[in-house]
Amino acid sequence: MLLREESGGAVLAVAQPDHAALSGRLAEAWDDDLSHDLVLATGRHDDVWTDRDAAPRLNPGTGRPQTFLELSASDRVDVWSQASAVAAPLGLEAELWVLRHAERLHASRDEAAVKAMTAAFSARLAKLVAELRAVHAPRFDDAELARGTSLLALFDSLSLALCFGVSEPREAGVLMLAPASDGAGVSVAPWPFTSARLETSVEARRLPGRVADQAELDAAWAAAVPFASPVALVPEG
Repeated sequence: MLLREESGGAVLAVAQPDHAALSGRLAEAWDDDLSHDLVLATGRHDDVWTDRDAAPRLNPGTGRPQTFLELSASDRVDVWSQASAVAAPLGLEAELWVLRHAERLHASRDEAAVKAMTAAFSARLAKLVAELRAVHAPRFDDAELARGTSLLALFDSLSLALCFGVSEPREAGVLMLAPASDGAGVSVAPWPFTSARLETSVEARRLPGRVADQAELDAAWAAAVPFASPVALVPEG
């Protein structure tokens, strides 16, 4: 779950799969020749969160839904250990990109359970790479694997920034974001998309700023109507 502060104390809640879907729309609009499976994986890279974000858990310390930044190591393993099984129906290449993304996210973590999970990712990735290279080499040489992984990370970072809100200049990977000069949207430099302006949206729910307990959160979540929160991107200047 991602949360963005709103005026009046409310928060805008975006489920991880909806943030990922925005990432996929950004990839579709990208000014480059991306494989169908890389775009697919980008839009589905957080499918592991579907069940958990369908019923948010309360963080008692904040009175708000627990976000992905607040997970314990054991919760992180519970979520991400499903990555291969969840991504496999998308096809070998899409599973490859999702697992490389998951491996990158957890590479620097020291918890024993997370390290064991990352080792399992690496073992599965070795098999996927061997299968894909046997049929599609050199599309999956080391340089192309690094490029695809970096692009998914970029789309993920850009989507996260847009979901959290851009109220001042900030970086998203190699891109610089800032509030647009006309106050309508976010400026991006350098401009990476095929169209002169990109207008899309992300599904969100508006929640009260704080709740007392899990039951109150459950009720607030059930009452919150999902809506398309607009996202407008324009070139700098």
